[in-house]
Amino acid sequence: MTCKDIDKSITLFLEDDLDNQDLADFLDHIDNCPECREELTIQFLVRTGMQRLEDGNTFNLKEELDNLLKSAEKRLKGRRRLVHFSFLLEVLVLALAVTTVILAFTIG
Repeated sequence: MTCKDIDKSITLFLEDDLDNQDLADFLDHIDNCPECREELTIQFLVRTGMQRLEDGNTFNLKEELDNLLKSAEKRLKGRRRLVHFSFLLEVLVLALAVTTVILAFTIG
């Protein structure tokens, strides 16, 4: 992803609306691009911080943003495990179907 792509994706990230590949690309870019990390921080501040100020709550936005990024990493890993598990199940179903066809022809 380019910096321009990241800028467009920040809102989607904050709304947890990126697919697995886009989320992986986003997180990788944010980890390696200080300018985009700063833009994410600013948008997070505007979006979350202003609401907290209006509510009168105390907050630590840096820690919250760091936690949000860590949480996104964990969700991405979980999603990837689910994709791999579903692929494994599909292979297993295909193997069972082939076995069933072979047995049907052998018996019949």
